[in-house]
Amino acid sequence: MIKSRAVVPVIAFSAAIFSAAFLLFLVQPMVGKQILPWFGGGPSVWTVCLMFYQGTLFMGYLYAHGLIRFFPPLSQRLVHAVVLLLALALLPVLPSDRWRPDGDGDPGSAILILLFVNVFFPLLALAATGPLLQAWFARGYPSRSPYALYAVSNAGSLVALFLFPVVMEPYLSLVRSGELWSLGYLCAATLILIAGVVALRGTYRSGVDPAAPHADEDRHRRSGDAWLWIGLSACAVVLLMAVTNMLCMDVASIPFLWILPLGLYLLTFILCFGSERAYKRSFWIVVALLALFAQYGLSEWLPAPNPIRGFLKSLSVQIPLLGLILFSLCMLLHGELYRLRPPARFLTSFYLAVSGGGALGGLFVGGVAAQIFNDYYEVTTGYLASLALLIFVLARDPGSWLYWHGPRWRVVLALCLAIVVSGVSLEASLEEPVGLRHKQRSFFGVIRVVDWDDERSGARLRMLVHGTTPHGAQLLDEGMQDRPIAYFGLVTGIGIALAQQAAEGAFRLGVLGLGAGTLAAYGREGDEFRFYEIDPVVIEAAGRDGYFSYLSGSEAEIQVVRGDARLSLQRELDAGNRQHFDILAIDCFSSDAIPMHLLTRESMSLYLEHLAPGGLLAFHITNRFFDLEPILYRLASELGLSALTIENRNTGIETALPSRWIFISPDAERILALRSFVESRRVALGQAPQIVRARELPASRYRNSPLWTDDYSSLLGLYFKKGR
Repeated sequence: MIKSRAVVPVIAFSAAIFSAAFLLFLVQPMVGKQILPWFGGGPSVWTVCLMFYQGTLFMGYLYAHGLIRFFPPLSQRLVHAVVLLLALALLPVLPSDRWRPDGDGDPGSAILILLFVNVFFPLLALAATGPLLQAWFARGYPSRSPYALYAVSNAGSLVALFLFPVVMEPYLSLVRSGELWSLGYLCAATLILIAGVVALRGTYRSGVDPAAPHADEDRHRRSGDAWLWIGLSACAVVLLMAVTNMLCMDVASIPFLWILPLGLYLLTFILCFGSERAYKRSFWIVVALLALFAQYGLSEWLPAPNPIRGFLKSLSVQIPLLGLILFSLCMLLHGELYRLRPPARFLTSFYLAVSGGGALGGLFVGGVAAQIFNDYYEVTTGYLASLALLIFVLARDPGSWLYWHGPRWRVVLALCLAIVVSGVSLEASLEEPVGLRHKQRSFFGVIRVVDWDDERSGARLRMLVHGTTPHGAQLLDEGMQDRPIAYFGLVTGIGIALAQQAAEGAFRLGVLGLGAGTLAAYGREGDEFRFYEIDPVVIEAAGRDGYFSYLSGSEAEIQVVRGDARLSLQRELDAGNRQHFDILAIDCFSSDAIPMHLLTRESMSLYLEHLAPGGLLAFHITNRFFDLEPILYRLASELGLSALTIENRNTGIETALPSRWIFISPDAERILALRSFVESRRVALGQAPQIVRARELPASRYRNSPLWTDDYSSLLGLYFKKGR
């Protein structure tokens, strides 16, 4: 039972620590979402943000450790009060539009500079609060353990993370969220100062000299556990960031998928540091091994044309399975971290080592991995490093089943099991598709160029694959290289719209997203095609000296603009250089991720500025997971535009894959003419009525859909498509 005289300090410290952690983790997705559209909307933006946050956390813990180590109690409070007040003067934390990049420089460096100038100091003050208050609590109330407050801190972080995508993102604009955060910072600073005063009174009453050494503490100092604190923490952060990368690459780089892995990561801290009963070593070892087997063993050993294997590889299974692997391994890593915790005298040293490990893990995934790997091998690296470190930790624990002075057969069995798991996971991660011609990684993802034979038609094809999603293909057979295929074939919506436009003479086409450059196949002499592409690796692969010949073989005048498409269009507009496109096609996907900043009211208005009179906007929304049709129809309705959906069934990759295109225009007659042309074009191509159709979405389907703006957008409320 907590004595009545201890109730006030416990409440004061819990409230202050909870509020500081709450704000610290609430601002992360807010700022990440604010800058996401400025740097291409890909998952690497969040990876760099996480790397920065882990580094800032370490700096905050270093600052806290220095205060405790070198300043007397009263001076510690005064210094931290000044830091809190200085950070208050730097609010708000959301970067303004003047930080939008105006060129195609290194996005990683630009993001780090932006974050440092705008959010470093407030985050530093909040990050230092947790270890500072726990150290003050330990010295003011030496009979009580301060480590439970670490669970309170992580609980605050967890609540903040899920509050943003579930409550704030769907209902509040970013500007309003930033204002509320600033108000919350003022309240948190007040609570922190109150807790500091309460702890100071407890320190003077306790009569305990905080500098006095103890025998068990000196023994702990010699044990060298600090390296294990760093290693265990680093492995957990590598797993967190690597799993987040995988999810965001295949679905969308959105706050919810940033937060889900981070929430699981924090939950393991809460469980392990909040109650010793939550961590059962043997149970979590079994769970981790079973989850790893399901991910790398079961699915890989089943024959390829197997429905079970396909089910295991589906996103509906991969999200919970990857989450389970992350959660179980982090339970083991953080459980062992808690078991190796030092006495309260070394509390700030412990947290400094933990944050230092997190910073190293963040630096590895956010900076080093992209330089040394040509694929996302961070997940497998995290698995193997975690297993190796856990085996070492268990081997040196006398109470462990794997204690190295115990029966040798146990150690041998564990090593053999670890080798099998490592071998299977390495084989799966290093497996490449047959016919791989080229693979390269950039800030925006991993690009593969693959040659393969289509069993249905017998045709030889070359495909450009971004992540797990095809982004264009070309026939390799003689005389067939100039045929537009896949999602851009003659039977698709864009193919039909271009055929209608071509009948009126030479035209200008703008394309947001280059891919393999397939649309260049429609170019004729006198036509002008302008492609916008952010990834230099894609430009190189599709260029004149690359792996595809659509651009070099086109009769149209071809221009490729490097950089974020929306920012490039805005710069052209600001310079008075309207493009007057007859058709502007938007096809910017990173793997299957949704580029939400290209689907807002402001972006739509920008596209209209670049359209010729009677021009068309063409949105390619073929996607495995989300239905974007209601979003675009709502935008069209809001701006007084007409819209039409053209979708086609699969006629084979050499002609047309199933696709859905939405066409929007300020000219209602243009949309009516396109709708009429679909039927005549279908007949001319000799296709059955069910192969291609044009329709309008009923108003009842989009009337209540959210209106996406630069300040507000959320994928969480969209219908999650199943099997489409």
